[in-house]
Amino acid sequence: MNIEHILQKAMALSKTNWVHAYHLLTSAEEEHPDDIRVQTTMADLHFFRLQYKQAIKHYLKALSSDPGNIRTIQAIASCYMANNEYRLALAYFKRIPKPTDDVLYNTGYLCAILGRHKECITIMQDLLIRLPNHPFVYYVLIEQYFEQGQHDEALRYTKMAQQKAGKQQQLYLLAALVYSSKELWLPVYYSYQQAQTMGEISNIDHYLRYANAASVIGFPERAVSILLQAEQKWPYVGDVYTMLLRLMIKRKDYKQAKQVVSRARKNLKKLPSTILLLIERMKIETEKE
Repeated sequence: MNIEHILQKAMALSKTNWVHAYHLLTSAEEEHPDDIRVQTTMADLHFFRLQYKQAIKHYLKALSSDPGNIRTIQAIASCYMANNEYRLALAYFKRIPKPTDDVLYNTGYLCAILGRHKECITIMQDLLIRLPNHPFVYYVLIEQYFEQGQHDEALRYTKMAQQKAGKQQQLYLLAALVYSSKELWLPVYYSYQQAQTMGEISNIDHYLRYANAASVIGFPERAVSILLQAEQKWPYVGDVYTMLLRLMIKRKDYKQAKQVVSRARKNLKKLPSTILLLIERMKIETEKE
């Protein structure tokens, strides 16, 4: 059978009988050991089954015969990236001349993961010229500036993203993070309020920051409501009970405060020192009354 027909048959079979398809290709490899197409097809079969290590082995064989093949280089980089081998992934992405938008984004993203902040920012700023409305480019830039403590720049890109990329939950969450670093609690509260209308907030730190913002701007009841939601999701996080207890004591609702302490004793292995101090404070205040 013609090698081209074998490859086509193997790819068609891979959807219904992967093992048979792979056997066809291993036989083809024995007959045509130097044919790059066999290696790339075998690699593709592994890639689509998320078997990245096996895919890399065959892609590397193909690349040794054709060192300048951009498709193969990008496939190797993607496999290393999917396999969390970020340094190798970055090295291969950087070998691609005239990178496309997705290659540039992956390169910048990998720089971010590896802590190469300045390089990441440079790449993402260049990419922003090509993709001025793409939210993910803004996400990375905001995070990088925030990580470096450049909160004014993070805020500038946050505002730019809100104008260019439209309403996105992740953007509102990032905005809340940046605003909180500058202690601008009203926009923090607004940002979280908007984010919550777009779906579940899946990070406890966001809930705690949201509740704190509500409390600071004068919405203690809303703060309590947010913390009770957080308690349902993360009943084993001590900070939730600490914040609830502070709010209950502040408004002298000692009955609710005692219930918070009771739930904390039930759900936490050990009461943190902050809660123990608040319990003592509550005892002193109730004795005065």
